[in-house]
Amino acid sequence: MRTIYLLFPALCLAFAGCHPADIVNPVPGPPGQGDDIDGPQTEIPVPDGMNLAGTVVDIDGNGISGVVVTDGRQCTETRPDGTYFMKVDPEVCRFIHISTPSGYMPVVRNGLPVFYKLLSRQRKVNGAYQVEEFLLSPVQDPGRATVFFTADPQPRASGAGYDNIGYHSLDCCEDLYRDLQETKAGITDRPVFGICLGDVVHENMSLFSNYLSGLERLGYPTYNVLGNHDNNPSAADDEAAARDFESHFGPRNYSFNYGNIHFVVLDNLIMKDNSGRLTGYDQGLTDELWAWLQADLSHVPKTKTIATCSHSPMFKTLNGERSARHKDDYAALLTGYAKVHAWAGHTHATHNYVYPAGHKYEGLEVHTLARSTGELWTNEYLASGTPRGYTIAEIENGEFASWRFHPVKYQRGKYVGSGTPPYDLRDWDYDASGVARMKAGGGVLDESYQMHVYAPVGTYGDSKVYANIFLWDSQWGTPEFTPDGGTPVPMTHVESSSRYDFADTAFKTFYKTSSERLSADSGYKATTTANPNTLFSAPCSALSGAGTVRVTDRFGNVYSGRISW
Repeated sequence: MRTIYLLFPALCLAFAGCHPADIVNPVPGPPGQGDDIDGPQTEIPVPDGMNLAGTVVDIDGNGISGVVVTDGRQCTETRPDGTYFMKVDPEVCRFIHISTPSGYMPVVRNGLPVFYKLLSRQRKVNGAYQVEEFLLSPVQDPGRATVFFTADPQPRASGAGYDNIGYHSLDCCEDLYRDLQETKAGITDRPVFGICLGDVVHENMSLFSNYLSGLERLGYPTYNVLGNHDNNPSAADDEAAARDFESHFGPRNYSFNYGNIHFVVLDNLIMKDNSGRLTGYDQGLTDELWAWLQADLSHVPKTKTIATCSHSPMFKTLNGERSARHKDDYAALLTGYAKVHAWAGHTHATHNYVYPAGHKYEGLEVHTLARSTGELWTNEYLASGTPRGYTIAEIENGEFASWRFHPVKYQRGKYVGSGTPPYDLRDWDYDASGVARMKAGGGVLDESYQMHVYAPVGTYGDSKVYANIFLWDSQWGTPEFTPDGGTPVPMTHVESSSRYDFADTAFKTFYKTSSERLSADSGYKATTTANPNTLFSAPCSALSGAGTVRVTDRFGNVYSGRISW
């Protein structure tokens, strides 16, 4: 058996079935950029017309056939002996990377899957590149896994102006990493991997190292998406802006397979100048990226499920249908597959949507995550109505079988603002050790909390019970409100309201009036007109009372929330 370089012994056992004696510490240096972490390389004769050769092998040294290899523009497949050949242009090619096939996992180092090689660090023999071999280890249960989807951790330096209004974003990131680590530790019967949907930092390239130190502790590999704030705002153009990200995480456009799912990670924001800084952007795919996506998917059977992972939503958003470069092209290509799940972040608000029967995108599913570390300006506990948290998806029999919201239960960082926002409508308080405990019963905030139920009687000028059901979409049941001693009443969508979730509005109103910086910021709104998809209401005739909201999710799970007023 070959030596496998992995950081986490438990991860090696879960994914590869190898023994602790086979695990060694990784060699120093950036991952996947020329270090001999995948084993020795035997020289491969290069056919005429080609200038690059390499191999993809398993942990016993056997070549793996049919693995897709790309230079970021063209794609090829490995031959039966695991070899591949390409004609690359070293003036434009930076990485050689593979689309990890189902049933395998690449080398994992410091919490990152290493599926790529930096071309400039590969040796040349007789004018041809001899690429270090890619070593893949088998997954013990290739049809089953848990996926942690996070979005927009987005830390700023603690001295940044917008980081001194409520909570330091670095502290909230630490709470997120701790929660992820503990949640993963409780999953021992299947592989786990993560996908962060971009904005891993906030225009501060020095904080990539902080994010990476968080990933190292999680105990599972994380794939990463480039967000607009991960681009260097001092760079000259879109390509140059991504260099810092690529130096830490590798190519920003890539794919991998798990079970019957083909994951495609795409940089769908094209950076441009904004008053002298490269912080503006256009939505969509460049011509080069559209060409690569076609090449990548040409190797994927139509019976596969496609999961796109981009920072910005590629399809429908809270405000309507997304307009983007090459949207008609990629939409037509993607909807030719059995199932499509489009995962994204960027908007800082949860939005799940299933295109209805008869629509040209029929069946395509949109999953947009709120900011995992809370509200952007203050890092408060809500991001447009959703608590700090992330989405956990389960893969069974090679397909997405379910997903659920997971709230982060920690708040260890010290409040750095002046005055205290109103937390009357928050369903928990934090104890002395920074753990969220429910006001009703004192239990720890956990996955049973899938909705916020409240009744601010008179505040809206009405007498209603409200329920913000975080991951609701049209495949869920209609929620019902049952007053104590009464009969169930179906709740209705709040189609138009100046308040998305009143707890969110309450603390934003506080900050808008109490913070000099936010009072002067026209972008910071005291009320949120965000997502009516997840907000429901039902009348409550009495000025005081109590009752229960119940809803069944699309997977048959029943969630309830008690309310009294």
